[in-house]
Amino acid sequence: MGEGGLSATEWTRSLLDRIDALEDKILAWAHVDGEGALAEAGAIDGRLAEGNESGPLAGGAIGYKDIVDVAGLPREANSPLLKGEIADGDATVTTRLKDAGAICLGKTVTTQFATSDPSQTRNPWNLKHSPGGSSSGSAAAVAVGMVPAALGSQTGGSTLRPAAFCGVVGLKPTYGRIPRSGLISVSWNLDHVGVITRNTEDAARVLTAVAGADGIDAQAPDVAVPDYAEASAPMKPERACFWKEDLLPHASEEVAERIEECVAGLRAKGVDVEEARLPVDVEEMHAAHRIIMRVEAAAYHDKMFLENQDAYASHIRKNISTGLMTPAIHYVNALRFRARFIQRMADYFRNFDLVILPSHVERPPVAEKSTGNALFNEPFTQIGFPAISLPVGRGDENLPIGIQLGGRRFGEAALLSAARWCEVELGWVAEFPDVESGD
Repeated sequence: MGEGGLSATEWTRSLLDRIDALEDKILAWAHVDGEGALAEAGAIDGRLAEGNESGPLAGGAIGYKDIVDVAGLPREANSPLLKGEIADGDATVTTRLKDAGAICLGKTVTTQFATSDPSQTRNPWNLKHSPGGSSSGSAAAVAVGMVPAALGSQTGGSTLRPAAFCGVVGLKPTYGRIPRSGLISVSWNLDHVGVITRNTEDAARVLTAVAGADGIDAQAPDVAVPDYAEASAPMKPERACFWKEDLLPHASEEVAERIEECVAGLRAKGVDVEEARLPVDVEEMHAAHRIIMRVEAAAYHDKMFLENQDAYASHIRKNISTGLMTPAIHYVNALRFRARFIQRMADYFRNFDLVILPSHVERPPVAEKSTGNALFNEPFTQIGFPAISLPVGRGDENLPIGIQLGGRRFGEAALLSAARWCEVELGWVAEFPDVESGD
């Protein structure tokens, strides 16, 4: 995450210069803490000069999605209701990254309350288009080189899809692998903390720093955390399945064609890829996902929403209103569907090491019109198994295309190993956009 040969201060200053040069085009940051970042960098340089331990991420920089608490910094979630609010403590992930030596550059833009109303952020590959959401600023900032890593979150597709739209790596770990303590919630049964980076090795390093139970988030189980960077050396997956029949008919032509080319590339390298069916009905899965998310969002916002409905953007207002009117039996049945889906997928992975599917349905939408369709991200979000998005080239209008790989529950090491192998053997790696020509 750091730059060899540079001091932490020099590296941090170069990133802040990059932000200064491009932020007026990209609009990725809700708050840049340049003074704090340079102070942290100076302290790290001092400790290193004295020969003291500074943590495994010492000198690396991080951006925090603006639903993550960072003590002393704004926590506004792109909502007028939280304007001016300052976090009085750190989220668990913030504490762990600080302890690891990561330097906080600031808070990245989120869609309002991390839902589906588009943010102001632009896609650095084509400024007329959206970077997706809800982790809009995190993905765009990493893509354009403002920061090497940023935290996102995912309740539908809010880490994987923006990463794919911006041509970088997005990792959504197992549900509960990263504690959500100190984050604004959308849906407690679907919320995940995500990691966005330029390569899988950095994703593994960040995951190592932030994973593990914290005794606060009841959904973060006490499962041992390996050193993911060491445990995920590139390794070819042996058996993979491709959800072609169930999902590709929903994809645009350019996305479907590119994913089929990628599958052909995997087969040419000796990976046994079998076309298989999703073990549940796609439309039933989508309906269950919507119900769970809307009802739980309504429960979270509750009184604040009822007293301030006009302050909510249109999409989240509609979703919360729908959640408030959803019969309890529909919510319970959606949770029962999710439980069956989880069990079927646990059985599924007895036969496969990896599931292959697109990271997104179609190209990034026009800016401020939509955050994109989360349909292809919902399976692994709903079951809570890990998934990663890798960049696999660009389509029309210079817009990136991403492929999604899904793995077993708590199988992040194997998933990262397969993803790193794809980077090395198939060239599925991030590139830098030419922002000046992107508009």
